[in-house]
Amino acid sequence: MKRTILFLMMVFFSLSAVAGAAEKKVSKAPVQQVMVLPDQVQWHAGPPAIPGAQMAVLDGDMAKAGFFVARIKLPAGAKIAPHYHGNVERVTVISGTVKLAMGATQDNPTVLPAGSYFAIPPRMVHNAWVDEETVLQIATRGPWSMHLAKGAK
Repeated sequence: MKRTILFLMMVFFSLSAVAGAAEKKVSKAPVQQVMVLPDQVQWHAGPPAIPGAQMAVLDGDMAKAGFFVARIKLPAGAKIAPHYHGNVERVTVISGTVKLAMGATQDNPTVLPAGSYFAIPPRMVHNAWVDEETVLQIATRGPWSMHLAKGAK
């Protein structure tokens, strides 16, 4: 009986020590709150493949491994040549309307107005164009890359 009680006490204290260590690890994790108001968005030149486009990183770092959120502002009439990305691309249309076609042609585009969402798997070729200024929000993992599809200009 004494051995059983002693054994149970050892198990209890061992588990308590492990739980305490795990709790300390969690409590030491950095906590970062990010809030960006519309007038605080810092726009910079966008990818060279999209003339006139502007980008703004809201959270994270596009150049490093890890999650990030960015916005891309496309000028009226912008065309994004057939391309693909190394990671999944999750996009919300913030304003305007984007026409999105899968593959290397503009056949059968889906018209996505403000409020729409789409996700494209890694290495899936797609292209897009807009008639009016349009803002897209991209949420994915870095490092971010955009590769023109074979034959794209």
